[in-house]
Amino acid sequence: MSASSSRESTSAAGDGTFKVEIKQYGGGKGPVRYFFDEDSCIARVDVPGCSGFTSVPLEKTNVGFRTEEVDENNNPLRTYSGFVKFPTVYDPKNAELKVDSGVLWVTVPRKQRRQG
Repeated sequence: MSASSSRESTSAAGDGTFKVEIKQYGGGKGPVRYFFDEDSCIARVDVPGCSGFTSVPLEKTNVGFRTEEVDENNNPLRTYSGFVKFPTVYDPKNAELKVDSGVLWVTVPRKQRRQG
């Protein structure tokens, strides 16, 4: 299974801070990597220096997020925001997100098959 990829934008403000917006990215390269197992899809998003996140509800196939790296005085250094797109066989409404050592892990379960 392959994932589509397109990087939207990376911009630097005049004061040296960075804002990275990841709209979609996948395929084993760059800041987002996908892993698949029998009953879920896991996206790994590199967010160096971040320890928390805000989940943003989006469309049927996307999980949105926002996280910030802050300095020792709690001043924002970098902001990461965007969404991770999942294949339609997965259920983003039941996604689980966690940040561990500068990595945002987004685990999305496979949709339940209808018994027919």
